[in-house]
Amino acid sequence: MERFTKLLIITEKEQTSNMALLAESINIKVEQIARQELPGKTIRSGTLLGFPFYGRQLGKRGISEELQYCLKLAPVFLYQVERSFVDPYYSLNIGVRGLIYRDEQLDRVLNAIKTMMDGELYYPRSIMSELVDEVLQQRFNQGFDPEALSAIQLLTKQEKKIIQLVADGSRNKEIAMALNISAHTVKAHLSSIFRKTKSRNRVELLRWIQQSSPSRVI
Repeated sequence: MERFTKLLIITEKEQTSNMALLAESINIKVEQIARQELPGKTIRSGTLLGFPFYGRQLGKRGISEELQYCLKLAPVFLYQVERSFVDPYYSLNIGVRGLIYRDEQLDRVLNAIKTMMDGELYYPRSIMSELVDEVLQQRFNQGFDPEALSAIQLLTKQEKKIIQLVADGSRNKEIAMALNISAHTVKAHLSSIFRKTKSRNRVELLRWIQQSSPSRVI
């Protein structure tokens, strides 16, 4: 999760933005520029860009060239958003990190800025919950095994290293040398691994590794 060190606020005019003032009030480093100054602007990494979206629509009709340009420059959130004009699901799918609505209360705006500067997304909880449900449903449809995930969560870092070495074909002595531990300790770890993965031996453990996503195990 990337934390941002600077907030760049795009404004409709060259006057000081309320969004910039709010960010400064909670000690965030802020710069603001007018929309017409954006083309050719160099934006350093670690910058979050706030783009005004009052009176604009975002949804099935597509995305404007200006917003496309901003999304290529830096991570973007939209502010001054009208609730009926912007589809939050579409917004999230194109990479917008959050929406701050035009009628948002002050304390929620401050919370939104803090949340996004910490590298998190800012969307209504109901939307994030529905998206998580969709991901979980896709995993179950693809044969995702919740028991395998539970076992993976129980494994220690050392046990995961040993599983990787077992998958590579290493014997106990080779595992001991690689991890600078005793063969007796390797056996103790393997006993714990067999118990957690419900494997009776190395063959069943290898089968468990194949059935589980390697990226989750390691």
